[in-house]
Amino acid sequence: MDTTFRRWWRLIDDLPGKLSQVTVWKDGPSPPLTGDGHLHVTPTSVVCLDGVVRIVAPGKTIDLQPGQAVIIGPGVWHRHELLRRGSVWFGQGFLPACSDVLMGDSDREWRGRLPSQPSRRLMEAALAAPDDKGRITGFSELIKQILSESVDDLPFANPALQRMIARLWSNLHRGVSVEDLIRASGLSRAQAYRIFTEGYGVPPKDAIATARLWLAEGLLNNGLSVAAVADRCGFPSADTFARAWKRMHGTPPSRVRA
Repeated sequence: MDTTFRRWWRLIDDLPGKLSQVTVWKDGPSPPLTGDGHLHVTPTSVVCLDGVVRIVAPGKTIDLQPGQAVIIGPGVWHRHELLRRGSVWFGQGFLPACSDVLMGDSDREWRGRLPSQPSRRLMEAALAAPDDKGRITGFSELIKQILSESVDDLPFANPALQRMIARLWSNLHRGVSVEDLIRASGLSRAQAYRIFTEGYGVPPKDAIATARLWLAEGLLNNGLSVAAVADRCGFPSADTFARAWKRMHGTPPSRVRA
């Protein structure tokens, strides 16, 4: 590991004792049909390690200072502004096969992977904490857990893979399809499938299906109606969504809202 990456990890080592604020964005308006931005289907986090890190969502902007973090709930549309020189950020999300972490500055970045659990449980607990103290305590425990893990390189560097993942995260609510991902890759179908499956952990069809149902779970827990969830997850109808949900969970989605 080179000196820059070592410096970033030292900043993360110091983070549990320096956390001063953890903001949560649990919900937001329906994502736009056009425009820049993306959403995630599980909670994700963004932390400022140095400088200023700006995240923008419809109707709100946050400028994170060192020691400050934001946890972004499933389905919240947002975008990351370009980093200013001297700023460093750290983030964590979840893929079907692992948890992914990212850290970077204005010039370069590094991605790693670790097991999804217990990180996902800890992040969901911090997101649901009732007050500032609970969020800071919970997020501190999450960072300590990450530091205790063995974090491997995540092979996300391939530009074609990055284009496919960006298309998935920015177009899920627009009814994204496997063909959309393949077109975004600029590769043949066989090449796109291979690169996506190796990098993301599952084939494109499975990634889309899992993403829709993970997002649906988060939106149902936020109190959205079955019809609204179906629309925001890119299902062609509420009935199609209800059947997909029941195949996976054995009960109708209305049971979650109840």
